[in-house]
Amino acid sequence: MAENEKNQQTEAAEENEKKKGKSFLQTYREVNEKARAEELKRESEAEAARAERERQARAAYNEKLRQERLELMKLKQGIISEADIPKEEVIQKEYSIWEKISNFFYHNKVYIIAATAIVLIAGFLIFDLVTTVKPDVAVLFIADDSQVQFLAEDMEDLFAKYAQDYNGDGKIKIRVSYTPAAPDLEEMSSMYYHGGDQVKLSAEFMGSDTIIVIGDEASCEVIGITPGDGVFADLSEYFPDDENVMEMGYMLNGTSFAKDIGYDGLSDELWVSFRYPFTAGLGGSGRIEENFENAIDLWKNYINGNMINPDAVSYRK
Repeated sequence: MAENEKNQQTEAAEENEKKKGKSFLQTYREVNEKARAEELKRESEAEAARAERERQARAAYNEKLRQERLELMKLKQGIISEADIPKEEVIQKEYSIWEKISNFFYHNKVYIIAATAIVLIAGFLIFDLVTTVKPDVAVLFIADDSQVQFLAEDMEDLFAKYAQDYNGDGKIKIRVSYTPAAPDLEEMSSMYYHGGDQVKLSAEFMGSDTIIVIGDEASCEVIGITPGDGVFADLSEYFPDDENVMEMGYMLNGTSFAKDIGYDGLSDELWVSFRYPFTAGLGGSGRIEENFENAIDLWKNYINGNMINPDAVSYRK
């Protein structure tokens, strides 16, 4: 009795499986197996075709060698002459214009890339030379104060109000660059960029654009500038009887400079120096003398409160 019930249950389960049909997983496996079998068949047929092509190529090559050996033997025996040996016809391929152009670029790509790079660089330099607006006055901040780099535009706009269009290009442009002479030993990023800053400082002091230098005793010691060495001008000639005039420059302490740029943390040890016109290594003494006079004029206007352009802001591009 129990055995009959078990058989009936088994038959019922099989009947249910037939009614439900194949599961998704079963169908997926069957499709994969069929696709794999067809792929193996195609690979086998392709391999057989490749082997047949190689066999035919070897047979043709061996036949050619045999014919050449046979003709050579006949030639040595005097049976035939060289004129009797058929010459292999060389077919000259006709190339389209596009194929000729492609072939030219392929064989000369190194020279073409080099020439293109030279043209692009030259074009960029010419564009930069033509479109770059030269500053009417350039200021270099060399004291160590990382906050100043965020106030450069404020300084530019401040000085623009006391400057004129000295170079006559129709724009008033003041350039303020923050390039500390000494790195902040507590800041790893400052140490990392110090080498680049030294290169920039050298370029600034060799050029003729930058006249105004804002620094302190520590930054000047790093660069190697000392009082009376001729790098910075004696300001007593331009600001006589002004108590802010020191040996190295014009002391900012006691002026409204910190308030004007909105920076209460500005050091009291800073001074504004003016590079002496004959210290430039590049650019010509005439140009640096003109830039020197313009920088002195700007600073006189600022110290005396002579705001020439109250609404002016420095030109930026």
